[in-house]
Amino acid sequence: MSTLLAKIQIHAGQEKEFEEVMAYMYRQTHDTEDGVLRYEYWRGSEPGFYYCLLSFKDALTFWRHQASDHHEGEMARFARCIADLDLEVIDPVQQASPLPPTEEGMIDETESDAVKVAGSTYPIAIKAWWMAHRKT
Repeated sequence: MSTLLAKIQIHAGQEKEFEEVMAYMYRQTHDTEDGVLRYEYWRGSEPGFYYCLLSFKDALTFWRHQASDHHEGEMARFARCIADLDLEVIDPVQQASPLPPTEEGMIDETESDAVKVAGSTYPIAIKAWWMAHRKT
C-alpha cells in the first residue's frame, strides 16, 4: 500500500478552476481506477491552500494513477492553478488508521513509459524511523 499527503498552494483567484479540476479528477479516479483506497481533497485553513490524501493498494497503482489519461489530460489546467505543491509519502499509524502500512514498489519492463516516468518522479520510499514503530 502507498499513502501520500499533498499540500497544495494555488494562485490567488484560481480557487474555482482548481476545485473544478479536482472534482473531475476525483470522479475519474474513483470511477475508472482499481486499487484506490483514498483519494480526496480538502480546503485548508489558510486561503489558497488545499490538501489531498491519496492511498492506493500499492506503489504501482499510484504510479498508474499519475500516468492515467484523465490525470495527464488535466495536467495543464492543474499546473496553471498551482503555486506550490509538497507531495509527502506518509505511513498510516497502525491501530489509529484503517489503512495498511506504506510499502515501496517496483516497476517492471512491461509498464508504459508514462508509468516508468511517474515511478522515477514520485518515488515511494520507506523511512527507517517508521519501522521501529510499526506493529508486527
